[in-house]
Amino acid sequence: MLKPNFSLPYTYSIPGLSMIAATLSRTLRNATRIIFVMAMLWSGAYAQGERKIDIGECRLHIVESGAGSPVVVFESGLGEDVATWADVQSKVASFTHTVAYDRAGIGQSDPARRPRTMGAMAADLHSLLRAGKIPPPYILVGHSLGGTLVQMFAHSYPAEVAGLVLVDPEDRQLPDRLRSHMTAEEWAAREKALGEALPKMPPAVQAEMNAMMDSGRSEKDVLPLPRVPVILLTGTKKNPEFPGNPLEQDLKLELHNELLKRIPDNRHVLAPDSRHYIQNDSPQLVIDAIHDIVSRWPSKARPELPRK
Repeated sequence: MLKPNFSLPYTYSIPGLSMIAATLSRTLRNATRIIFVMAMLWSGAYAQGERKIDIGECRLHIVESGAGSPVVVFESGLGEDVATWADVQSKVASFTHTVAYDRAGIGQSDPARRPRTMGAMAADLHSLLRAGKIPPPYILVGHSLGGTLVQMFAHSYPAEVAGLVLVDPEDRQLPDRLRSHMTAEEWAAREKALGEALPKMPPAVQAEMNAMMDSGRSEKDVLPLPRVPVILLTGTKKNPEFPGNPLEQDLKLELHNELLKRIPDNRHVLAPDSRHYIQNDSPQLVIDAIHDIVSRWPSKARPELPRK
């Protein structure tokens, strides 16, 4: 599966390099979207299809498939469109209703008129689900930046959430921890790479990047979460050839463990074959986690878990 790599949270060592490559290969992103749609058609799960929903300031592109409740809502990583869920959504659609969407300015969605903040993006998702007449409860599945956004959604609208699947979520504290473990030279190289990469990103991705790095974000923006099942997946694969990666992976796992201590009903799943893109490297782990939470929902008979 071709996948764009706009997401940055766990490539802080030399940030932006993968983003530049993705920006220069938009044709591959389009090809990925075509492959995604074809996969949904072949699976027989592409029932509702694609549409654009007006949320007031812009129209957001969504892809729906499957039927049932709770509705599984996918939130992508930094700068990524619906194609990032291609290996997961069609399988989950065999046992419940699924929704993936492009945030404002990403993929096929219109650009936003107001400044991008994490709070604004979480509010956009709420507006999208209401305007699209997609009723709660929702199981929110968020990768990377999306992992924080779904926590913010759950914190703001707790009565509408049935569970969370956090797929290698980003953590605002990671840059500070990395800095405390790096030499001054290593940190300066990181900052230089980021400064060179940011202007080369599409405007919408720059806006999301700035929102993600906002120093004003704090724990109170996401906690407490509603008392619903939470499954956190951490990619633990290390790449010694990628500068700073072993350290980065250790600190990420440390932060994930600290987050879980603040969440009552949680389960931690380690993904040894994935560094960050668990939904593509180990999609069955994500499918299993979603299925677990769907199966706990009392109003729904236990669905059959699809396998490859």
